[in-house]
Amino acid sequence: MRILGIRRELNFSPNLAGNDAAIFMGVADELKVMGHEVAYINENEMVNTDFEPYDRVVTMARDVHSLTILKEKNVEKQTQFFNSVEGILACSDKAMVATIMQQMDIPQPAFIPSEDRKLPISEEGVGDIPYPVWLKKCDGCAERKWDTIFCQSMKETCHANKIMKRTHYQRWMAQAHQKGDLVKFYGVEGTDFFRWQYASHGHSKFGYEEINGPEMGYPFDSHRIKEYADRLAKQLNVPIYGGDVIIDENGEPWFIDFNDFPSFSSCREQASKVIARRVVQDL
Repeated sequence: MRILGIRRELNFSPNLAGNDAAIFMGVADELKVMGHEVAYINENEMVNTDFEPYDRVVTMARDVHSLTILKEKNVEKQTQFFNSVEGILACSDKAMVATIMQQMDIPQPAFIPSEDRKLPISEEGVGDIPYPVWLKKCDGCAERKWDTIFCQSMKETCHANKIMKRTHYQRWMAQAHQKGDLVKFYGVEGTDFFRWQYASHGHSKFGYEEINGPEMGYPFDSHRIKEYADRLAKQLNVPIYGGDVIIDENGEPWFIDFNDFPSFSSCREQASKVIARRVVQDL
């Protein structure tokens, strides 16, 4: 089988470029061991690429403009993408994912998308969400620290809102801060593979994990998180996924992030094998 791999550009791997490259090559190496022919391109080349000669495309691309062009070209009629182009685009819009989770009854903190680049900010909170809140960019994945901002007051929220406007983002959202243990998870939908770890045990992109403080070790059901995550991954057509949940004092999970094709840094070797098998398992 002929398989094309699309590498992620460095600006979409803030402080994680080495880890993203490692999982990409790990999957490629496993596919080669399985006897498949694997070629590579960078994501800035994908708009002008002919995908028809390939049986599968394994992509870590995140450039919204280029992915939108691929969607308009309907390239997935030619070959199957892992993850899907539409799924990656959905994951680039946190408000869209939050809305889909709301429709699927997946637990998450309350959120309010911006409208016309505005949010209903008051002394008490944002809309009916009291402080503290998070402002999150919805025009693509987080590339810089100010793409996600923690706000504890009206003054901080107004300042963060101005930052979003000055950065020329068109859409962002406010989301309630949830207290509890911050847990990162990694999974491959359609398989039994699922791993989790406390955020403090891994590499931090921007250092925001410290806001929740030391973990209390609240007991929780990881199988329940996988069930929610697999449902969402199937809905979005993003079988290779990762994300973050907050575990509250009652052991309840609250989803605060869901991402396409993370670095799997804490479980890369096993994940590479599972991802490679998932890419070809439908044949």
